[in-house]
Amino acid sequence: MSELERLRRVWQTLGREDPLWAVLSQSDKRGGRWQADEFFATGRLEIDAQLAALALEGLPQRRELALDFGCGAGRLSRALATHFERVIGVDVSASMIAAARELNADVTNIEFRENASPRIENVADASVDFVFSHITLQHIPTALAAGYVEEFLRILAPGGVAVFQFVDDADDSLRGRLFGLAPNRWLNPLRRLLWRRRDVFEMHALPERDLLARIARHPELRLLHAFDDGSAGPGWRGRRWVVVNDAEIPQEIAQTDYRLFAHASDVHVGAPLLAGAAYEPHVANVLREQLHRGDVVLDVGAGIGVVTMLAAALVGDSGRVIAVEPIARNRVLLARSAQANRFAQVEVIAAAASDRAGAIELRTHPTTSNGAKPAAAGERLRLSSGTGVRVPTLVLDDALASLDRLDLVKLDIAGMEPLALRGLEKNLTRFRPRLLSEFHPWAIERATTLAPIDYLVRLRTFYSAITILYPDGERERCSEPEAVMQAWRRANARAGLDGRLHLDLLLEADA
Repeated sequence: MSELERLRRVWQTLGREDPLWAVLSQSDKRGGRWQADEFFATGRLEIDAQLAALALEGLPQRRELALDFGCGAGRLSRALATHFERVIGVDVSASMIAAARELNADVTNIEFRENASPRIENVADASVDFVFSHITLQHIPTALAAGYVEEFLRILAPGGVAVFQFVDDADDSLRGRLFGLAPNRWLNPLRRLLWRRRDVFEMHALPERDLLARIARHPELRLLHAFDDGSAGPGWRGRRWVVVNDAEIPQEIAQTDYRLFAHASDVHVGAPLLAGAAYEPHVANVLREQLHRGDVVLDVGAGIGVVTMLAAALVGDSGRVIAVEPIARNRVLLARSAQANRFAQVEVIAAAASDRAGAIELRTHPTTSNGAKPAAAGERLRLSSGTGVRVPTLVLDDALASLDRLDLVKLDIAGMEPLALRGLEKNLTRFRPRLLSEFHPWAIERATTLAPIDYLVRLRTFYSAITILYPDGERERCSEPEAVMQAWRRANARAGLDGRLHLDLLLEADA
């Protein structure tokens, strides 16, 4: 039996037999003698005191989402619900979760989840404003507990705080020296005798030096406070850590049917949206015209999720939106938006679409969500302050082999559209989805060395006509690829952009 399964079995039993005492094991409360009001009052005192101390330092900077790790019967989750818009309580034990749901049925902004996994499942990266764990890690085997701390660091949002208590080691007392010498397999018979239970919880140390090494691998994280915590009881050196995420805080943009998160430093997408500008409204209008509830959408080059979130709102929870995005910081924002909207219909694929599986280098920059192959990178991406990132590539037909429908595809990948098209042709043949594609000849030539008109010719083998979508709302229908090339040249000549202006194209099966 794995350590996780053993841990789960013990807490399943404790949760069935006496869940409140299993959380707060006072000798006079054994046997169901905790009163619920009294039990939850201890949680209010603890959470109110901790948040009051953090408030003096202006933390956490947002109070949207809190996570109670090892929530047990919901003692701390209930208290957190008075301070945060939404609370998630997770526990390894289904019986504890059942008790928490029953005892907190009157609180509408808590979601209790069984989490019998070495990861914290279904919580997006950098999305939780307050992570709290108390008298939980000390009962989890060391390797598992270290992994959960890594998960705290993963899910902690910019401007957020993680507070967690753990046992660093046994202390120097006589009892502590005994604990330091005697493994749990020797101590457990004594615990069974004292507690008159077959299943007993164990104590496990999590060395602080190892945690310091872990946090050092996350440059955006800072250990704000570390101090002794006596919650583990005599014989143990307990510690409490307060960790802050100092990364740029994404700002929320409220749309009609959904929310979106963006960085103000993103000069190409985030900053204009935060200033109130509409992002490519001519493309958004087509999505509103074309999509219906239950549709399946493929968003290739999803960026921070502008199209993904709109599409998810339009197709609803009976639909599906598959977002393909290779740049990690964009995926963080995209996943956070999906979580905030509770868009379970959104799936994220971490790769770049191409005609073969492998890897490529993309050029990125801290002040934009854009990315491109180095040869197709614009001025900002080529700055010395930019960076290159190695990302995996995939063939969409292979990744999506199990699809049973596909209603709309959006391609916007900085000139790599011809390669992605080659990898999607089986699904285009099967489903004839409507296709929205950026057409940027300057980028296509540099990203692929292919002739841009050949991309249009290949599109015409699947679709009988091409509609150009101009930013002013005008639409021009073309039946020949050369007509599209001429339209692109005219648009660039009018704008004086020497080929740097792209067109947006719509292709429909019945066009």
